[in-house]
Amino acid sequence: MEIPDDIRAVIDLFEKQLNKVAFPDIDAAALRRQADELSADAAKVAHARAALEAALLASEARLSALRETARRATAYARVYSDAHPEKAALAEAINAIDTPKVPQSPVKKRGRPRKENIELFSVAESAA
Repeated sequence: MEIPDDIRAVIDLFEKQLNKVAFPDIDAAALRRQADELSADAAKVAHARAALEAALLASEARLSALRETARRATAYARVYSDAHPEKAALAEAINAIDTPKVPQSPVKKRGRPRKENIELFSVAESAA
């Protein structure tokens, strides 16, 4: 995270024009120290993000490898099941695995919402 320009201007002011002036808990050194701490934290965040990205890429690669192994395992199981037709439950289980499961999302209604039937005049007024 970069130090915003408005804060950098305050630090520069205290380092250049007010370097010999100190207020309670505020002087050029205190401002510089906090800015340096922020920079150090920003470096830690960048390092952590890079580690996270690397871990995500490794995880995605492992998932892809597992998916391919599972695909091959299913193919082997299908060959075995075809060789043993008496194992009907096995064939059903394999077919259940092979059936793609499409997630059901709620269907959004299209178009305008219906208008409520609002009577402009009450029944009593129309009778009068």
